[in-house]
Amino acid sequence: MIGPLHPSPLYINIKSFIEQRASQFFESSTDHKLSVIFNMMFRIFVIAACCVVLSSGGVAKSAANIVVSEQQAEGSHYEELTSGYGGDFDAKSYDGGRQYAGAELTSLAQSSAVQAKNAVQSQGTAGSQAAFGIQSTLASAALGAAQTAQAALVGKQAIVASIRRQLTEAESQLQAEIAQLEQTQQAAGYAAQAAQQAQSQTAALSAAIASAQGGEQIAVKAATEAGSVAASQQAMVNEAKQRLAALHHQLESAVFELQETESAAYRAAESAQVAQSNAAAAGAAVAASSAKAQASASAGAGDYHHHH
Repeated sequence: MIGPLHPSPLYINIKSFIEQRASQFFESSTDHKLSVIFNMMFRIFVIAACCVVLSSGGVAKSAANIVVSEQQAEGSHYEELTSGYGGDFDAKSYDGGRQYAGAELTSLAQSSAVQAKNAVQSQGTAGSQAAFGIQSTLASAALGAAQTAQAALVGKQAIVASIRRQLTEAESQLQAEIAQLEQTQQAAGYAAQAAQQAQSQTAALSAAIASAQGGEQIAVKAATEAGSVAASQQAMVNEAKQRLAALHHQLESAVFELQETESAAYRAAESAQVAQSNAAAAGAAVAASSAKAQASASAGAGDYHHHH
């Protein structure tokens, strides 16, 4: 019975290196991510197989040859272009001169699953060929294939998550741009309305200014004419005042003369009344004297006839 397989120090170093590059990986472009994933998975698969072979130093050489032949039969189409393990992962891996795309992750995972299945099936036929060593090697190969498939799955999940995140960001950006467009269109509409109102107000103000200027000219002319009329009216007022003063003076003189005339007339009336009284008295005296004379004459004539 095969005991649990412990990861070798080299595998631990590879895992640490992968974790250190994770942050750089998720910040890189999609094409670079794909290249790094395939490069990394192929390295893990090959190195894990080598570690298993090295850790199984007591296994017969024929078992190693069987494992190598199985790996070559299932994965001989992979070719890696590297420039050393110590630096960064190379940006590209190739399959027959063609750059890996997103579909190769699924293909790699499927081929890794086939390799793991073949390794398990080979364990059943390895009983007559150094059973323990061969089955351990095949188990390690199956584990490496499973790890490769898991890495492909992780890479595919990372790609899907990245695309979903980019899609969400793109949708958010689209909504923001649409909202910004609506705000811009609304602001443009408001600006157009304001411009139209300003033009209307400018036209109204221009008409008002023209009307005000015409009114100003009319008002200036009217003010000038009113000033002339006021000056003429002031002269007429002054003349009326002078006439009024003269009339007051004439009235005072006339009243004084009237009083003098009334006094003279009163005195004349009194004198006339006295004169009339005197004349009446004189007339009465004359009449009386005349009557007396007539009476005397009548009496004398009677005596004459009486004597004759």
